[in-house]
Amino acid sequence: MNIDKFEMDTAPFEKTLTLRLPSTAMMDEEAAAALGEWNSPLIYAEHDKHRFYYDITGRVPLRSQLNKIMTKKEAIALFASVADALLYGMEKHINPKFILLDSDLVYVSEETGSLRFICVPAVNHGLSVKPLRSYIRELLVNMQYDSHENLEYIGKIINYINQNKRLNPADFIDYLDALDQEDAEGAAAAHYQEPNEAAFAPDKAQPDMIPLESLTKSTHEPDQDVLSQEAFGPEADREPEGDLNIPEIRLDEEPAPKGAETYESVSDPYLIRKKTGEKVVINKDEFKIGKIPGMADYLLTDNPAVSRMHAIIHKIDGAYYICDNYSTNATFLNGEQLEAGKNYILLNGVRISFANDEFTYYAD
Repeated sequence: MNIDKFEMDTAPFEKTLTLRLPSTAMMDEEAAAALGEWNSPLIYAEHDKHRFYYDITGRVPLRSQLNKIMTKKEAIALFASVADALLYGMEKHINPKFILLDSDLVYVSEETGSLRFICVPAVNHGLSVKPLRSYIRELLVNMQYDSHENLEYIGKIINYINQNKRLNPADFIDYLDALDQEDAEGAAAAHYQEPNEAAFAPDKAQPDMIPLESLTKSTHEPDQDVLSQEAFGPEADREPEGDLNIPEIRLDEEPAPKGAETYESVSDPYLIRKKTGEKVVINKDEFKIGKIPGMADYLLTDNPAVSRMHAIIHKIDGAYYICDNYSTNATFLNGEQLEAGKNYILLNGVRISFANDEFTYYAD
């Protein structure tokens, strides 16, 4: 985990992160100079031959904020801030691999809510790298969303990043801006609607489930997350084993440099059963739910509506999916019945019902 490479120094009125570089690290002086610019989205840093000192006074890690409910506007602003940091780096000739996209090392201002990013402009510094495309996917899965809003925009963002194998930050920001304008355009259209129509038109139901199951993915295209050909090498998609009919979103990572630490999630995801408050830890890559011992990893023997092997939760490339196993009384995600045999992405806080037995899914 990248945060383990840093030391925290806390003084009465300031906080500093210190990173010690190995003696073999080669400094990029031009990139290091950009860390002294106060208007930069990168955290202000000073350095000597073998250390970087990052000023994080008045800031908290982004990870500590991901359990807060975010509106569409707030979520889009977050994604745009990540892309903007890489775009700024490109303009300053900073290798995008120097900017660490890690929610423990992305900091939020307690005063303004703005994001700032750690940049380590040194070659062979031993820190694991997470590209833009993978990091946006990670955020999408782990964030909490406002359930009163239409959540279709999340599926649209997932679709966009999967269709763009080379996720250019400038194009991504333009796409997010257009997505943000949809609500404003819709409000303007409603303003000019005939009064009688507006008065008697039925309320439009807001979907409670993100429609991800219809997304498709080609497994024959190279999966790259690059800002330029020089920045990242090609990354081939790997087809998962078995016929799982996986939807488009994936959490594939670029391979970490040899010897570098790789990021792992803090803990296994889990379910909370509404009826009893029981916590069910999902501790296998293929976790089966049913009522017959020997066929399921978690047993619901007290509910006759549950099938013998009712559903399966799959872990695929770091993300979790649920699949109804052709059960008699179906599986539901946020109240929507799932098509048997198909995989549906699980986002933090969604409700899962095995027949009439409701659970809530938590990502960490």
